[in-house]
Amino acid sequence: MSKYIEALRILGFPTDAQPTEEELQRRMDRDALKVLSKPKISSAYGVLMQHAAKKPKEPETPRPKRRRSPEPESPEKVQQHPIAQIFKCFEEELSRVGEKRWAGDVEWAGDADASSEDVTGALYAGSAPLDELRPSAEAAAGQRLTSDLLSRVLAVAGHLLSAGWIWTEGGPQMIISQNKEILASASARRTQFGEKLALCLARGSSFPSYVLPPKPADELETTCLDLAALFAAGDKFLAECRLLRRVAMPLAEVQQAMQTRTSKVVTKQLLMQLAALSEGLLAFRWARRKLQEPAQLEVTQHGLPSTSQTLGREQLSERLRVFRAAMASAAATGSLPCKEMPPHPTG
Repeated sequence: MSKYIEALRILGFPTDAQPTEEELQRRMDRDALKVLSKPKISSAYGVLMQHAAKKPKEPETPRPKRRRSPEPESPEKVQQHPIAQIFKCFEEELSRVGEKRWAGDVEWAGDADASSEDVTGALYAGSAPLDELRPSAEAAAGQRLTSDLLSRVLAVAGHLLSAGWIWTEGGPQMIISQNKEILASASARRTQFGEKLALCLARGSSFPSYVLPPKPADELETTCLDLAALFAAGDKFLAECRLLRRVAMPLAEVQQAMQTRTSKVVTKQLLMQLAALSEGLLAFRWARRKLQEPAQLEVTQHGLPSTSQTLGREQLSERLRVFRAAMASAAATGSLPCKEMPPHPTG
């Protein structure tokens, strides 16, 4: 049985199905919790996404006297393109960062059985300042890494890479981050990027768009951008869990989902600010799932008419708007409030 047929079977598709990228993306949004927790499902989506990316989209209506499409570039020539060279450089550098994170976590956990080929290690995404990646990327591409060139690299990369800002002592720094939630294999990531780049080059100057995030003016603005992204990711994760009738989720799992989906580290300071600004939207509480189990800190969505209500895109957008309004009001005073987590219950 081929990997493609096996992936269709795992995800419940008929064996003759040909799902599109859009259909797969909708299903992945719906099955986000399963994708995070079940490597077999994550791998199946990766196989189908890679197969769907190979299929050129047919025009909706036939056009008379259609110009003949240019011949696609050979894979060897595509790999030598500056955009491909920059992506390759980013991937190698960021994967090294991810491997260091994984090695540090393994050492901290005392896992003597882990090896350098462990699939868990491959899932660790890396992130690094653009200024640190720039020299090697420009050397590989043989030209300056301009904002326009960077936008093209990120546009072709799609969900594989993203750009954001952090605040350091020297001011704002742009960060390039990997996303390995959907596709983690290094070879599969390179293949998918190369195929998309080949299609873009065959169409001439028609590249997908990627708007680089605007440079923040100060540390407060950077923090606000991080909090908005973290709230949106956490609220969507909780909405997906609600579909599985899990109204409350352990804080540790929500934090992991936020970090995975945004590539941002959820520090204690950010968590306390998130708790303060999401008053009325999120609630933090200690609970025991079973009588004999220790209590754990959970997160649940508030402000809903009933505990069984599911949230769609419009409701999530409205909740994010409310959160941003509360954050803007607080930021106007020059600082953001913090709220301590509820104390651990005694007994």
